[in-house]
Amino acid sequence: MLTYKIPYVCGPLTELPAGVQERAKNFYVRIADLCEKETGERAFVPHERFDPVKHASFSPKEVDVAERKQICARTSLLIVVAIAPSWGGGIEVEMAYDNGVPVVILCKKNKRLSRLLLGNPAVIGVIYYASEKDALSQLRQTIAGYPETAPSFNGQ
Repeated sequence: MLTYKIPYVCGPLTELPAGVQERAKNFYVRIADLCEKETGERAFVPHERFDPVKHASFSPKEVDVAERKQICARTSLLIVVAIAPSWGGGIEVEMAYDNGVPVVILCKKNKRLSRLLLGNPAVIGVIYYASEKDALSQLRQTIAGYPETAPSFNGQ
């Protein structure tokens, strides 16, 4: 079980349509809450501190500095939620790699992920899911038994 540092949930947000953005935020929060139940530590969810609408006063540099510190020094597991193309998630994965933080990707079944992302050495596996409930169930099993239950790349 992960008990040191805390998990970090990343996924697209900025360019999502309003309705999709709210559903994404809710999913990210549910993942953070699951992490708290499984590890005793609630995951860091960037939009709760740096939402592009609610916290628009933060400069890009301030967001980078804060999130870089969070990933590089305070993160035990990076959980990437690949619900749409993103221009930020790859940066977070690379920061995780540079700092020895393992990465698990959540991806809907029958969706494709970049080979570059999948090839990053920090990526320990991909959870292919049919529904958000299925994603949370598989993630729960992964977190509870980490590292033995890290998902393989053949889950699709």
